[in-house]
Amino acid sequence: MKKRKGLYTALVLTLSTMIAATGCSNKSTQSSQNSDPSKSEPVKAEELTITEPVTLKLYSHFAAINTPNDVDALFGTVKKKHPNINIELIKGTKLTDMIAAGEVPDLIATTHFYMNDLLPLGVASDMTDFVKKYQVDLNKFEPQAINAIKTYGKKGELYGIPYTLNYGVLIYNKDIFDRFGVPYPTDGMTWDKIIELSKRLTREENGIQYLGFDPGSERTFSRGYSLGTVNEKGGPIFDSEGYKKTFDLLKRMYEIPGYIDPKNKFQYGVDYFIKDQKLAMFPSWLAAITSRLPQLNEGGNGFNWDVVGHPVFDDKPGEGREIEFQSLMVPPTSKNKEAAYRVILTMISEESQKEMNKGNNLTILNNPELKKQFASNTDIYKGKNLDGIFKVKPATAPINSEYDNENYKYLREALTGMIFDKKDINTVLREANEKATKYIQDEQGRKK
Repeated sequence: MKKRKGLYTALVLTLSTMIAATGCSNKSTQSSQNSDPSKSEPVKAEELTITEPVTLKLYSHFAAINTPNDVDALFGTVKKKHPNINIELIKGTKLTDMIAAGEVPDLIATTHFYMNDLLPLGVASDMTDFVKKYQVDLNKFEPQAINAIKTYGKKGELYGIPYTLNYGVLIYNKDIFDRFGVPYPTDGMTWDKIIELSKRLTREENGIQYLGFDPGSERTFSRGYSLGTVNEKGGPIFDSEGYKKTFDLLKRMYEIPGYIDPKNKFQYGVDYFIKDQKLAMFPSWLAAITSRLPQLNEGGNGFNWDVVGHPVFDDKPGEGREIEFQSLMVPPTSKNKEAAYRVILTMISEESQKEMNKGNNLTILNNPELKKQFASNTDIYKGKNLDGIFKVKPATAPINSEYDNENYKYLREALTGMIFDKKDINTVLREANEKATKYIQDEQGRKK
């Protein structure tokens, strides 16, 4: 950890020097590629074009942009509208190495959850002036996304522009339900009802162990209750009533006979649902499920499935999995800012959002009718309950912290202590909170 922090400090100093040098250069010469949007009158985005060929370097930080096909799917309308802009996906190198070499990308795509990784590196520009100059209407976005991204700006900064949304969904195997004569789940069922269904579906038949439900990781499950690892003051919250509630639900799930296998396996994942077909219900992200569903048609391994709105907590009806979305960031030292701005403006336009939404990238726009057209270029959801998943709204994003990665290790220890050591919920959560408190205090003391 100390080495990592030391590297961050060195990189930030390096980037600060680069920013200063860029500022000095701009005093003597003005470049249309690096103009500051705060120093111009508002303009209409559709009137702006890039007349000279330019290559933008794009870095994906856990944003699921991994291949040229992914780039085409996302940036297809950009290429049509701005043929002079070439987007080059950077692969095979770490962002920290790029910064150290002075090769900062022009665009960084990341998910909401991982933005905290990037801010210490100094690669995020405040996009507030961009929004003003180009008259970007933030009200057209999914409100929860804008609210979530604003939490990263301690002084009101806006460090990225969202461009695609993910959504919580519950997919289920109808064949397993039919086999055991159990009624199908419905949109936005409470976790209590999911547990009752799981009890009826978790059974062994003809030597095959079927499972009713896999709640996923303890981190994922708790974030659906808008629980992170710290409160607004930065203190750990593992001993809170919210965590006691979520751990009580998890305990009841894991206590279902047959759920934990003889080798102490207690988390099964999407392959157990799609490939092994022994899992009746699986909660996931819409994007992850959509990308995996074509496997069902390979080699005659398909089965009868459908989707419903994500399960909810009984005291938060209508709120499912937490908000999750991808954003584009423009580093302050990008050499092609104007071209990067054109890409973002095009990406968030209604035209691009409609086109992306027809594929595997759900629109970020707050438009219920448009969401219903998701994946319409394919037959993946033909005859399925796609509309139903949008009846459940995303839960508020938890507070993100630079201490999350380490703190979540303590949460995992609490879960395994509850499952395998048979410790009571209060004890394991108190112990996790004590470990997190000590870790945070040690880190804060080290920075002084």
